[in-house]
Amino acid sequence: MFCYCLFDKLKLRYENPNFFELFIDNPDKEFELQLTKENEHQPVWTCVIRKYDYQSTAHSQGEHFVDKHRAVLIDRVSNIASTLDELLDKNVITQEAYDEILAVPTNREKMRKLYSGPLNAAGYEGKEVFYKILEEKERRLIAELKKKR
Repeated sequence: MFCYCLFDKLKLRYENPNFFELFIDNPDKEFELQLTKENEHQPVWTCVIRKYDYQSTAHSQGEHFVDKHRAVLIDRVSNIASTLDELLDKNVITQEAYDEILAVPTNREKMRKLYSGPLNAAGYEGKEVFYKILEEKERRLIAELKKKR
């Protein structure tokens, strides 16, 4: 059997496969996987992997990226208002938490308040949304921190 990754037309070949393991570095969109028998065009299995269905590379050995780099993120994240806007839009934080955090005078204090309350309460999924927002809004900082793993 072959595994075609349609986004790259990648072919994987393995004798007597029980499973295929596919690693995707920082995927940013949904993609489709198909298994097709050799020399046949009709897939025997197809699966669409949506952006938020697969496990992110944002965590390392159980500790989420945003927890591991908490001190640096508190110190260096600068797009806090727009980050909070997205967290509110994605229901990671409440309107009340949003208003309370925006009322805090400095960026560092805003980040500390975000970490100590709503982000903690949001759990892994909320941290994952926060991480994705930071990847978009703080690209250079996140890229720098990824290199430090």
